[in-house]
Amino acid sequence: MLEGVRTQILDIVKRAVNWDKKLEIYTNGFDNAYPERVDRLINNSVTAKMSLSVLTQYIIGKGFGVSDDIVINNKTDQKLYDFGEDIADSVAEFRGVAIHFDYNLNFKPINPKIIPFESVRLGKKDSKKYNGKVLISDEWNEPKVDNISIIDVFNDNETVVKYQIEKAGGIEKYKGQVLYINYDKNYYYPLSRIDSVINDCDSEAQASIYKNQLLRKGFFGKTLVVTRPLTDNDTPEYINDNDGNRIPNREYRTMMDEADRTKKTIESFLGAENAGGAMLMEMDWAGESFDEAIKIQQIESKLDDKMFSYTEESVSKNILMAFENLPISLVKSPDSAMLGNSGEAMREAKKLYWENTENDRSKFTTIINDVLGYIGLETEVTVIPLIDVSINKDNKQTADTNL
Repeated sequence: MLEGVRTQILDIVKRAVNWDKKLEIYTNGFDNAYPERVDRLINNSVTAKMSLSVLTQYIIGKGFGVSDDIVINNKTDQKLYDFGEDIADSVAEFRGVAIHFDYNLNFKPINPKIIPFESVRLGKKDSKKYNGKVLISDEWNEPKVDNISIIDVFNDNETVVKYQIEKAGGIEKYKGQVLYINYDKNYYYPLSRIDSVINDCDSEAQASIYKNQLLRKGFFGKTLVVTRPLTDNDTPEYINDNDGNRIPNREYRTMMDEADRTKKTIESFLGAENAGGAMLMEMDWAGESFDEAIKIQQIESKLDDKMFSYTEESVSKNILMAFENLPISLVKSPDSAMLGNSGEAMREAKKLYWENTENDRSKFTTIINDVLGYIGLETEVTVIPLIDVSINKDNKQTADTNL
């Protein structure tokens, strides 16, 4: 079954970028739904979902200290920490981020706001291979031209901004600019962090669905109740009275009422939670003893959980590797990881992952400081580590944590 799932998902998630003449965009995926599909696959995979959450946390660390409360957007009153968390989440999942800026009368960018990355598509390139427009829509699966916003790509050159504002018909009609950051410089759109393990994310989800279907619709936990026939097929539902009129047969009604009472008695005996999983079978046979009159039998489960253990373990490891080789102890219950070592393994895992995510954190910090500079805030921030970094006697960085 899992091999069939893998074959199908390869057909579904082909990554292709084509020029759509009608919408005047470069499509993101053969069906223009690559980021939406990535988001759905992550949400359906428990390992990918938890890995994304941990990576986001390790990118933003403990925030920026006293700078956390800087109001970054006066329209929404969003503070720097929340703004940074939105960026960290976007780059952790999509390896890219889109930031919208308004402009003031002095032609300066203000009020930065994160745009959901799956809503962004690139417009046509000019003769210098430069994408001058970004198109925004909430529904790229079935887009309507009237619901697509066309916005200029970020360029804080005052001359360019002034020209764009005049062309739009004034500052009131100007839609601002979008800073589009792509970690994959050789592609129109960045490949998601899970691109290499898309099949594994889907396999993990499908294994869960398959087991759920066995539990819900299979014979797991069912009760078989076998009785003698509760009704007599030879008893007619209607009879003719002395005048030849067709009337209900009282004997038949009495028989059916007794059968209904018997069924309710069986349901009551099994209990409300089990009644829905009971199957009543009426069989005609000879005999007078109680054992021959009624028989109750539990149907054993055919679900072999070991059948999935190897698949689930292997796909989980692959997904963890895609998230910068995330140690499994940071996403699974710490019980087994900490037994016998008083948490030392957990501390080492956190230290290792902090080092693994240094590159992501460096890019993230650069984005934050660039944005602060664009909007005129002379503040340079750094991420406060989740772990305490110190210098040992050999002048080498070490890390400790009580998280």
